[in-house]
Amino acid sequence: MRNLALAVLLIAPALPARAAGRNSTVEFLNTQPDARAAGMGDAGQASAAGAGALTTNPAALSAVQAHEAYFTHSILGNGIGADHLAYGGAFGVHRFGLAYRHLGYGTLEGRDNNGVVTGGFGPSDTVYALSYGTTAGDKLRLAATVKRVESKIVATAKTTAFDFGAQYDLDDDWAVGASGHNFGGGLKFESESNPLPARAAFGGAWRPSPGWNVAADLVAPVYSAFYVALGGEYRARLSGENNSVAFRAGINTKTPDAGRFSGLKVGVGARFGPVEADYAFGPGGDIAGSHLFAITYRFGTPSGEKGPRER
Repeated sequence: MRNLALAVLLIAPALPARAAGRNSTVEFLNTQPDARAAGMGDAGQASAAGAGALTTNPAALSAVQAHEAYFTHSILGNGIGADHLAYGGAFGVHRFGLAYRHLGYGTLEGRDNNGVVTGGFGPSDTVYALSYGTTAGDKLRLAATVKRVESKIVATAKTTAFDFGAQYDLDDDWAVGASGHNFGGGLKFESESNPLPARAAFGGAWRPSPGWNVAADLVAPVYSAFYVALGGEYRARLSGENNSVAFRAGINTKTPDAGRFSGLKVGVGARFGPVEADYAFGPGGDIAGSHLFAITYRFGTPSGEKGPRER
């Protein structure tokens, strides 16, 4: 029953909107493939860093020092899974990123108006994205993303959308960030065209002491209520270059109707040289828990233009 409820919540917004209102579509664009931010309650506008954080704030691309490949697999319920693959490359002051996201809802049973089974169908959502980022001075980072969004129920609808973001270091311990996501066209199913789940987000990050990061965000979706996210991370350095382990926790008010613990998030990570593995878990409240597994691989020679230090 929980898995069925989750599928309905994810797919229902893709159905034609009522004439009396405007509902956004492809709500999977609001799911979080950034394992670090997910473990911190989805907070990270100012602390996002690397190719894996493009969906949190595109300005995170400026943290790529050479080349990064990032892969995640999310388990959202029985038969419902999502995959995300991203690449980031540094070329002097320029940063380029590519990303692919796919969410499959499994096979659902189709019925006609009389309730007769007509066979199965497999809804899915897919995104292809291209990002560009650069720096303006030593403290400001800017980036933008153009993406192609495809949503399939029985027929397939397609549109183009844009993300943009910025991060600014106030000093060595404080930073701020802002981004906008999913602005652009809508998806047309049958005779109705529904907008994408556009949102703006603002946040800050604080490093109270070495190894510690605290992040707080305010997220303002265009077609739903705003929410806040708060999270923290402790990264302990291990012997050897670039070796560390991280522990994360956070909470947000995104889905208050889903149950008491729906906004709670925890995560862990470990980096050994060029390879980093991360995991994030959300209880899911009354619907279903979510598991996010991620791998980052860094390779190549660092660009001559040094990007911001890892947060």
